[in-house]
Amino acid sequence: MLERLIEELVRLGMTGYEARVYAGLVGLGEATARQVHEACGVPRPRVYDILVSLESKGYVEVWQGKPMYYRAIPPDRLMRLLREDIEESMRIASDELNDLSLKARQRTFPVWHIRGDMSIQDQVRTFLGDVKKELIVVCTRTSVFRPLVSDLKEISERADVLCNVPEDAEAFQAVLGSARVIVPVLGKDPLAKTYTKLFKGTYFSGDNRYRAELMLIADGERSILTYEMNDEHIAIIFELPFIVTLQHSALIRLIEEGRNR
Repeated sequence: MLERLIEELVRLGMTGYEARVYAGLVGLGEATARQVHEACGVPRPRVYDILVSLESKGYVEVWQGKPMYYRAIPPDRLMRLLREDIEESMRIASDELNDLSLKARQRTFPVWHIRGDMSIQDQVRTFLGDVKKELIVVCTRTSVFRPLVSDLKEISERADVLCNVPEDAEAFQAVLGSARVIVPVLGKDPLAKTYTKLFKGTYFSGDNRYRAELMLIADGERSILTYEMNDEHIAIIFELPFIVTLQHSALIRLIEEGRNR
């Protein structure tokens, strides 16, 4: 249990010896440097340096006598100080990294592959946040569409949002503000057949199994496709103009034909 505590304190920014001395003082209450050494197993020549370091950071208080006594600040105060230190370090690191990014020579790649659920969710949020005038949403599962509802409603206040969902259009329309929600009505033309093949079922290629989940097209300039490959979630971001234009044109045509049926 103690070793786990030491590991966690180290993760929060302490050195191993600092963590041991602080934890030891919490258990001892008040103690001299010698008592700390005996209780914690930290080499005696290092105990004094560690106590000075902890005092300078505000983690330990000192009674100036002969001998000097030390006591740890309450754990809740320590957590608050460590949190403040971490947040300040994060702010500084973020500023420095952003400066480096601005100074670096940027090379733009038109297609990006993203793996990992958290990374994909972050990319989708960023993508939605950048929408300016128009957003087309094609979704194959309501379970994928439902978490986007609040974001789509907010976007619909500043942009034209068109959502193509597999079912429950009326229910989604009721909560999506100004966004338009439709269920595709497919004919038998080649485009409809391709849509059905790619977006309404499972597609096999070699030993791999694919299932499309979500496509977003923003402002006719960028798109993101999320899909499942053998139970792994993957996303592709397209910023290649002619590919996004083709995607946009095909979906608009499919939607318009569906309306006319």
